[in-house]
Amino acid sequence: MEFKDIKDVLTFAAFRPEADNPKYNWAQRFPKRKSVIVNISRGQCSWAYLDKRNQVVDVGEAAGEFAEVAGDMGSSWHANTEDGWIGISLNNRFIFTLEHNLSRKKGWEDEILTNPKSILGSKYDRTKRYALQHNPESSASLLLAADESMIKSTEETLRASNLRAARVCSGLFAMTGNLLARLASDPNFKQQDLLVITWNDGALSVLRQKAGQWQDLRCRSGISVSDENAIATVLKPFVEKADPNTRVIFMGEKQDSDFATQYLPKLGTLNVTDVTEENQIWNILANG
Repeated sequence: MEFKDIKDVLTFAAFRPEADNPKYNWAQRFPKRKSVIVNISRGQCSWAYLDKRNQVVDVGEAAGEFAEVAGDMGSSWHANTEDGWIGISLNNRFIFTLEHNLSRKKGWEDEILTNPKSILGSKYDRTKRYALQHNPESSASLLLAADESMIKSTEETLRASNLRAARVCSGLFAMTGNLLARLASDPNFKQQDLLVITWNDGALSVLRQKAGQWQDLRCRSGISVSDENAIATVLKPFVEKADPNTRVIFMGEKQDSDFATQYLPKLGTLNVTDVTEENQIWNILANG
């Protein structure tokens, strides 16, 4: 037995969840341990350092593809982790779709990770990895499909920098799921017509909800905040069909984001509520 194994038993670390065990949230996997979360966008990376209380203590960002940024930042990321484990949010080459009547059999949370075909049936694509969030009151489900090849190349880049992925997820999917859960917990929102908009540094999701039902969804990743045509393609159909009493609920990756500044004022007379909080993306990932 190695000294580290003996130390882990004496400190109870051996009885904690493994760092890459998705059944447990981030704080449970890294109790009283500092960690790093990296958000990978198209041509851009951002990151947050978390202290032993799971609080954000510093953030940073850099232009460039992930392999380039990781080559420059790898040693710093490693120094701010325990044993080189970091969290990864992929913010490119994924899509959300709105599906109905997907299996919700017992244990579906594990099945979508280990045997997604049993949940998705003919919708399954072996080149993708999946995540699901079900509407608790209808047959609708939010389905994330991410490119397997991007996940593998990201993991290879991490290994080259002596790092390991404790989690690979989509920050936009986590934000959207978090916001939908918050809306579902408030009875007042179930009676309203809503446009639920989430933006995470180049990735955009818009979902229409009426009387608590998810009715329509569009998502696009890998777009620049300056690409007005691409963003209008996603937003415009929802805005044009919105009734005067439709309410917009917006969440961005951080307060006063460029997207919020440029596009929320263009939503006409719709009532817009920006629920974004400081370090929004990092806090959601650190507590999810």
